[in-house]
Amino acid sequence: MSTLAGPLAGAARVRPDGWLATPLTTDPTQAESQARSLIHRHHRAAPGPVRCLTARYRTATFTLGAPPRQLLKRHGDEAAYLGEVLAYQLLENERVLPQLHSASDTSRTLVVDFLHEPADIEHEDGFDELIAAVVAIHTAPARWPQHTTETMSPWRLAATVDAPAPAWVRDPVAWGELLRLTATAHGDDHVPLGHLDLKADHCRRRPDGRLALIDAETVRPDLTGLPDLITLAYLGQVEGRALHPRWVRQAYRRHSNDLGAQWSDGDLVRALTAFATATGLNSLHGVDQ
Repeated sequence: MSTLAGPLAGAARVRPDGWLATPLTTDPTQAESQARSLIHRHHRAAPGPVRCLTARYRTATFTLGAPPRQLLKRHGDEAAYLGEVLAYQLLENERVLPQLHSASDTSRTLVVDFLHEPADIEHEDGFDELIAAVVAIHTAPARWPQHTTETMSPWRLAATVDAPAPAWVRDPVAWGELLRLTATAHGDDHVPLGHLDLKADHCRRRPDGRLALIDAETVRPDLTGLPDLITLAYLGQVEGRALHPRWVRQAYRRHSNDLGAQWSDGDLVRALTAFATATGLNSLHGVDQ
C-alpha cells in the first residue's frame, strides 16, 4: 500500500521524495499553459476559461468555465490515472463521484463536474450520509452489469482467498482470515473494493444533492473496505465531531447489510482485528471496541 500514513499509520507505506520518474510542473502559470494545450488536443468539448487550482508534482487540477462548471485533473503517475478511470467505470451507477465527461489515456487527464458545495459531515446525519456513500462503493460489485463482473473476475474472493498473500502483508495468516470473513459477509464472488482517500474536504454535493467523493484515484479491488471503516472511525473523532467509533461501526454494518452484505458485529470486529494484524496498523481508533 502506498498512501499518506494518517489514520492508517503502520499499514501505509509513505513513498519517498523523488519516486515519480516524470513529475509535473509545480509552477501554476506553466501548468495552466500546459493544460490549455492538453484540452485543445484531448478535451475539445470542455468549457473555458482554464484556471489552475492546484499544481503539484503528482497531480494538477484546473477549473473550467466562468463560473467553474467542470474540473480537469492531470496525473503524473500512470497507475494513479488508470486507478481513477477504473473507479469511474466501476462506480458509474452509484452516483457517489462527480460526473465524468471525458478521459485521455495519452495525456493522463480527466474532465469531471466541478463540485464546489461542501457536504457537511460535522454532525451525525451528515456523517451517516458519508458512511452510506462509502458502503455504496464497497457493495457496488453486487450491482455491476455482467460485462463488468466478468472483467473484474480475477479479483473475486473465490480466486484470491487461498492465493498467496501480497508481498507487503506482514501476517499472511491474518490476511487470509480477513479475506475469509469478507467472503462470509459478501459472498465468494465479491470483489473487495475499497481504499478511499477519505477527508472532510473530499466530501461535496452533486447537483442532485447527493454526497459525492471528489478523489477516487486510490480505489483498489484487492484491499477490502476495512481500511475505509477504520478511517471513518478516525474522522468521526477529529475536527470536533466526537462520534463514537462504535456508532460508526454499527452505522457501517447497518448500511452494508441493507445493501446485501451479511456482516455480524462479531465478524466485523474480527475482520478489523485481522486487518490490523496483517498490515501492522498502529491503531484501530477504537472501531473494534
